[in-house]
Amino acid sequence: MALTPLVLAVHGRPIRQAFGLGYLAGGVAFAGILAWIRVFGLLPWVLLSAYLALYPAAFAVVTRWCATGRPAWRWVWLAAIAWMGLEYLRSIGVFGFPWALLGLTQHRLLPVLQVARYTGVYGVSLLVALAGTSLAGVVLVRRPAPAIFPAIVLVLATGWGVRQAHAVPSGTIVTAAVQPNVPQAQKFDPVSSGARMTALQRLVGNAGRRGAELIVLPETAVPLNLFGPGGALVEVGRWAQQARATVIASSLENGVSNTAVAVAPSGTAVSRYDKVRLVAFGETGILPGTRQDPLWTPVGQVGVIICFESIFPDVTRALVRNGAQILTVITNDAWLDGTAGPAQHAVHSVLRAVESGRWVVRAANTGPSMVIDPVGRVRATISPRQSTILTSHTGLVDAPTAYAIRGDVSVWSGLVALLATAGPDLILALSRHWTRPVFQHAVSAAGLPWLAAMILLRTHAPWWVLPVVLFGFLGAFSLLQPPRHPALYGTGHRTRGRGIQVVAALVGGLIVVLGLWSVMMAGFRASGVPVPPPDLGARWPRELLRLLVTAAALELWLRGAAFAPIAEWQGRPAAVAITTALGMFLQAGLPPEAYAWTLVTGAAFGLLRSSTGSVGGLIIPHAVGVALFSAISAVR
Repeated sequence: MALTPLVLAVHGRPIRQAFGLGYLAGGVAFAGILAWIRVFGLLPWVLLSAYLALYPAAFAVVTRWCATGRPAWRWVWLAAIAWMGLEYLRSIGVFGFPWALLGLTQHRLLPVLQVARYTGVYGVSLLVALAGTSLAGVVLVRRPAPAIFPAIVLVLATGWGVRQAHAVPSGTIVTAAVQPNVPQAQKFDPVSSGARMTALQRLVGNAGRRGAELIVLPETAVPLNLFGPGGALVEVGRWAQQARATVIASSLENGVSNTAVAVAPSGTAVSRYDKVRLVAFGETGILPGTRQDPLWTPVGQVGVIICFESIFPDVTRALVRNGAQILTVITNDAWLDGTAGPAQHAVHSVLRAVESGRWVVRAANTGPSMVIDPVGRVRATISPRQSTILTSHTGLVDAPTAYAIRGDVSVWSGLVALLATAGPDLILALSRHWTRPVFQHAVSAAGLPWLAAMILLRTHAPWWVLPVVLFGFLGAFSLLQPPRHPALYGTGHRTRGRGIQVVAALVGGLIVVLGLWSVMMAGFRASGVPVPPPDLGARWPRELLRLLVTAAALELWLRGAAFAPIAEWQGRPAAVAITTALGMFLQAGLPPEAYAWTLVTGAAFGLLRSSTGSVGGLIIPHAVGVALFSAISAVR
């Protein structure tokens, strides 16, 4: 019912008020849910909450639109589908972060969870959202009609789920999850590595004495390299021989690869997996793997999901499609010890079990470790902050679920239905705007240079081609489409006043990039990631010229030629948002850190442009920011 108050609050409000209420609700909700991120600093917590709040804000706008001129029994469905679609959209792409999805709240209600076998977690979210929107519809019309059909669907889905969530027989394979409980402060301390290896040997030995055939260690549990001269693979091989079991061991190989390896009872490493989905900023400097293949072991095909990867349904689907018969989630949540983060993270493993129809063995450094059966029932668990092992009987499953085969077909079907419903309204709105010269100006000034820039970046043209092309567009726009409102274009002021504005934009821009850089460096130091200072090389005058010319071309386009007509068309907030998005799209193919840097600096530069009216003052901060960020790019 969490969505009911928001739907009621935005009903009948102007679109901008609906957006504001949705953003406020989302910001408060995510700030509370993600409070554990404060262990990495205040700024990451604030920025991530602010970003994720955009999705409830978008839901509020779509709900407000859906409820206009439509019967309640219809718009409650459209609103619920919109919520499901928005959860999916925030789960994919370079900024994908499917944390705190509405469907995860049902992780203990097995009958409701079973729909995930066909729809993934997003189908569960749809059911929960539908309950909230239909209740709001009942309140608004004061009749039960909006809830009748949703209630029937919920009852049928739950009744079907009761039959599906029957007890799963225990398998024939004895598995063990190792929970060593190593505090993060000691995790990579070379002084205590010997003691940690001894503790791991004891835990693996205990698992072997309990008859374990598959023993799973947490993420980077081995404090040494496994491979190479002096590697610990020989020692881990002895553990496997003594336990007469297959051991899934993990290490941070040379500090650049988050690796899991299967060591057979013979003591030989038989397969390896390198983490593919990396954490932005947190795993800067780590080289991602390229394939999501299960590990071959004498026990069977074991799909390994490393920490952050476990929140993404597509990772599980890829492993199952590639033959995984059992899944293991290995993680180190010691960073978040004492917060709600580890418990929130663990919930995702329940959904991955149902979506894939596989047993899941979760081994967490500080807990909770658990074993989950294919219908989402937690068979056994270890509480946090215990150093022990968890043994349980599991099994191998060969048949893939419908979700593993077809993926997010249900989500895309819902989005297509939503777009088809919105089609007439979108066409009408476009027809109203298209004949307006200000709209044509905005589209041409923003779209044409962006399209040319994307083509040049994809064809890897020399660096100087992009500024030349952008300057060519700027010249054409100044001749063909002269500004009609000087204030929007940063013109029409006295020379003295314009000088003050340029200085204000310059100082403000430098504060933004230097402040963001300092915060990021503090975060990297806290994570133990070495980031060297920026180095422009021996030809620094030429590199400095390149930075300034490129920055001038981009700023004069984004915060000049594109910003002004967009602001004239839809207002300055829209101009800030659209020009920031255009800059982000130019980062295609780069790591998430580049998108995040462009998002923050682009929004800040847009606000400075809006408040000072100056574009030229932002050129030097832009160039300085690119120079500072180049050090992070070099590490990645």
